[in-house]
Amino acid sequence: MSVFFKNFAVALTIVVCPWSHGLALASSAEDLLHSFAKTRQFAEGQFTQVVVAPSGQIKQKGSGEFAFSRPGKFRWEIKKPYPQLIVADGKLVTNYDPDMQHATQKPMGNAMDSTPAALLFGSADLNKLFVIKEEGTKDGKQWLSAKPRDKENLFDTVRIGFENGLPVHLDIVDALGQTTKLDLTQWKFDARRPAAYFEFKTPPGVDLIQTQ
Repeated sequence: MSVFFKNFAVALTIVVCPWSHGLALASSAEDLLHSFAKTRQFAEGQFTQVVVAPSGQIKQKGSGEFAFSRPGKFRWEIKKPYPQLIVADGKLVTNYDPDMQHATQKPMGNAMDSTPAALLFGSADLNKLFVIKEEGTKDGKQWLSAKPRDKENLFDTVRIGFENGLPVHLDIVDALGQTTKLDLTQWKFDARRPAAYFEFKTPPGVDLIQTQ
């Protein structure tokens, strides 16, 4: 599973509603992050991910689709190389492995707080959860880094690159130095998904384990 949702015990043709000229020219990546959190109540898209060991060796590659609807609903579906689904309906978060015919489910509570997911999909005050630092412009993107204030997190830091007002790349470094690189593309904002899209219905034969 991507580090992006690993510590959630637990995850964007480009069809983009244009941001205002003012937002596109926001003075900092942090401005863009806060504007995204406040103005984008729903989005969906596609992602690719590469997991890199501290040695530089590529350990895993994958791709899939994501969606979120504030507050508290999201869907992160890995399609290749092996299917996996993480879905939250605002009350419960479920991790489903179709190949293993196995799913685990637990109450959301504050599980999203201080995770990489909270930076893009959450609704809490980000500055209370993270130490955010500007990193300037590189490769045509505006960058920031964020470190969780909660020292017990499984990830150490995340870097986010913004392009045309959107978060298009993340580098997530976990406590062991492993890096998950995520590219978020094919953003869509024009059609909100129904609530059922974020609910998990246990398929026949699947073993569902509920935990606290």
